[in-house]
Amino acid sequence: MSSATRQKMSTKQDKKEKEEKRRTPSPVSTDDANGRQQDQNVLEELKKLRKENQEGHNYTKKSLERVEQTVKDIKEQLTEHEERIEKAEERISMVEDITTRHQRAVKYLLYREVALTAKCDDLENRLRRNNIRIYQIPEGSEGKDTAGFVKRLLHDVLNLPKDMDIKIERAHRSIAPKPVDPAMPPRSIIVRFLDAAVKDVIIRQAWSQGQIHFQERRIFFDQDYSPELQKKRTKVYEVIKQLKKKEIQAKCIYPAQLKVKLGTGEKTFATLKDATTQLRELDIEVRCGEREMMEEELKERPGSKRRKWDNILSTRDIKALIQDV
Repeated sequence: MSSATRQKMSTKQDKKEKEEKRRTPSPVSTDDANGRQQDQNVLEELKKLRKENQEGHNYTKKSLERVEQTVKDIKEQLTEHEERIEKAEERISMVEDITTRHQRAVKYLLYREVALTAKCDDLENRLRRNNIRIYQIPEGSEGKDTAGFVKRLLHDVLNLPKDMDIKIERAHRSIAPKPVDPAMPPRSIIVRFLDAAVKDVIIRQAWSQGQIHFQERRIFFDQDYSPELQKKRTKVYEVIKQLKKKEIQAKCIYPAQLKVKLGTGEKTFATLKDATTQLRELDIEVRCGEREMMEEELKERPGSKRRKWDNILSTRDIKALIQDV
């Protein structure tokens, strides 16, 4: 074989090898493959993070929208509460003003009630000044003519002038249920005279004679007082009994004042409340209720300064109470 032929065949063989090399991809190294795989994984992770970040952003946006709406609702509620609180404060202020007026009115009416009660009791006792009471007369002794019975009784048991004209307007038993038990004390007889001077003579004569008897029974003469004043005088007499046991002279003077004779001289107490301190020093028990003491404090004593409650209820208060404003 000639050299030219060998050279031609060698050239063909080289071309064939080059063609095969060109057609056959060159092998990739292991490091390059791992690198590309890592890049692919990083890319996928980035895509995943981007998706999660987008989802988180959307969730945060929705949460902020909800927070904004909640804050808006809270502001509206606060505004509503502020308005309600302002209205409540106005109503409370109005109620406080009304309550204050009512308190002044009640206080004024309380003072007035005590003053008017005392005045009515005084008027009632003044109307009874022509009256006397006779105690321990047996029931039925008067018969049907009580006034005639009393006239005869007064002339029989009292040392009165024979020519004394006893004019009786009326006479009757006290208004109380007739005692069923004979052992119970009989009802007193109330006698009203036309002439107050005759009544004064009879009562003084009865007191000066001391013990007076009728049908072998001791009877008593006394002034006719209102029930309220009788209660007060009864309490004073209870204190007088205790004082007499201690050999202390005392007496009850009208209306229900206690007059005590002490070592320093005579002393008069308008009420038992005023005498409480002095009597306790003497170890004397005083039966005086809390309500009675409060009523005595509310009373305006003669000669005392004018109380503040006289002008406590203003015209404005009266107008407000009438109009209920």
